[in-house]
Amino acid sequence: MASLPSLTLIGPGRAGRAFARSWLASGGALEGVLGRSRDSALAAARELGSGRPGVLGADRFGSEVALIAVPDDRLSEAAREAASSGSCGLAYHLSGALPAGILAPLSEAGASVGSFHPLRAFTGASEETLRGAFVAIEGEEAACRSAMGFADALGARGHRIAPGSKPLYHAGATLAAGGVVSVVGLAARAWSLAGIPEQVARPALSGLASRAAAGAETQPFAQALTGPIARRDLSTVRAHCAALAGHPELIALYRALAEETIARTPGLGREEELRAILAC
Repeated sequence: MASLPSLTLIGPGRAGRAFARSWLASGGALEGVLGRSRDSALAAARELGSGRPGVLGADRFGSEVALIAVPDDRLSEAAREAASSGSCGLAYHLSGALPAGILAPLSEAGASVGSFHPLRAFTGASEETLRGAFVAIEGEEAACRSAMGFADALGARGHRIAPGSKPLYHAGATLAAGGVVSVVGLAARAWSLAGIPEQVARPALSGLASRAAAGAETQPFAQALTGPIARRDLSTVRAHCAALAGHPELIALYRALAEETIARTPGLGREEELRAILAC
């Protein structure tokens, strides 16, 4: 894409600001920043160094692209307010679970609508952008074609998915992000039962988890997986199950993860012996 069109950011939260920052860095113009309050919009515009601040529904806007970056539960309302108070040729939301159809008021007003979900956990840091991110793209044909070009221009990797696949896609993403943190939290609980305080366990286990996950980025799962289940160390698995037996939430997770490891490491043998130990 030779150049990026003008953009209005609706919802200047962490993800929205990161998108706008990428847009500006790639040569695009930020026409406006609309928030629930003038103060929040003004703070975001100052941080980004661009965009006229305003309040959605109270202030008019006009741009080639509108990005609605509000929480999922507010998307329908925000789409109605945007359709009644502004104009754009393309409109997108950032939800990973909801389809582009939730922007129907904007579609009825003449915009081609789509969803543009960057697979990244945003912290709000002032240097965050979308560079290198996987982006799930879905919606009307014109919006999707443009979104694939936008992803390239922002240094991201666009991938089109079907509307009906979004909840499953997003559930998988949730398991990989929040799910990993939850697993580390449960691992830290096991360590606390072993007498290791959480302030010691959290950084140690988080580092272990991040290094293990990095292996899956470059290797097939069968090669990246490690631990006693993958190695078929039956005595170690037996000791783990005995230690976790009095803690239902820990043994349930251990069994679920063990089953996935067995499924991902076929042909090593002793699967039924492992399952017998896990069932105890």
